[in-house]
Amino acid sequence: MAKSETSLLIETLKANNEELLKQVARLTEQVEYLTRKLYGKSSEKNVVDTNQLSLFDDDNITEDDEDLPSHYRNYYL
Repeated sequence: MAKSETSLLIETLKANNEELLKQVARLTEQVEYLTRKLYGKSSEKNVVDTNQLSLFDDDNITEDDEDLPSHYRNYYL
């Protein structure tokens, strides 16, 4: 190999190395971001929809349920 070919190869490898280092930095940043999104703190606000019926609301006893003993009403409402 001639000296000019060696210099050209070295420059090519340096440029390739720089691109790979940039890609590693971007991917590392992406992994950190996704890890924070997956395992980081989250604030889930408890929003109550007034139109939605409650599963545990005992005020909705119907006339059909009034003849049932109370322990059955608790299970079937």
